Amino acid sequence: MKPLTQRQRTVLKFLQRFCRDKGFPPTMREIGQAIGLSNVSAVRGHLAALEKKGYIAKESDKARSIRIIHTPSIISRFKRKLHEVAHTDEGVIHRIKYGVAVVTRERQSVFEGPLAVKMRTSLEKRSTEHGWKLLEVSLEPDCVAVIVEVWPNHSGELTANRIRSAGRAVTHRLNRDLWAKGYAVTTDPDTLGELVQMLRDQAAGCDADQRNVKSKQRKGN
Repeated sequence: MKPLTQRQRTVLKFLQRFCRDKGFPPTMREIGQAIGLSNVSAVRGHLAALEKKGYIAKESDKARSIRIIHTPSIISRFKRKLHEVAHTDEGVIHRIKYGVAVVTRERQSVFEGPLAVKMRTSLEKRSTEHGWKLLEVSLEPDCVAVIVEVWPNHSGELTANRIRSAGRAVTHRLNRDLWAKGYAVTTDPDTLGELVQMLRDQAAGCDADQRNVKSKQRKGN
């Protein structure tokens, strides 16, 4: 991760303190007032630098959207650098590779055209925020499948739910309206295609059962 200037460190420390104390991020005006900058454009420049260097993530021109990306402590980064120099990490696995897939409710065609582009951007944003490495992204109208490297404390369930969240942010729809029940997760990405088909079959079966139940209910009334 690239080093920060003194002013950037000041901004980052203020962001960390403000988020910890308030439970939500500050506005650019609040940042400027805290660090003695009356020019909002200057504050925006410091935030852009922090984002580019991987310390924060934010949505463009949206108030209180700054998210601090938690990085290892100074000691951890120093140890990591020593490992890299001494090559003591060769052959050691630090991350887990998952193949993850989710499908839309009733196999709806959702991720097409602009929404497909937005979904890919949303996944890239989540990967930056959570320290993932996206190895492969497959977007189909009714299915999102990714191969991703994550930290060991990120379970398959957590990863799948964050992918669901990325879709919800793009479509502004609740999970129960957008996604079918269940998901596919594997540590052997070569089997992901097979699992995707099983997931689609499962979703189609569940949707058919729900339609039959609703049909019986209407007839009963």
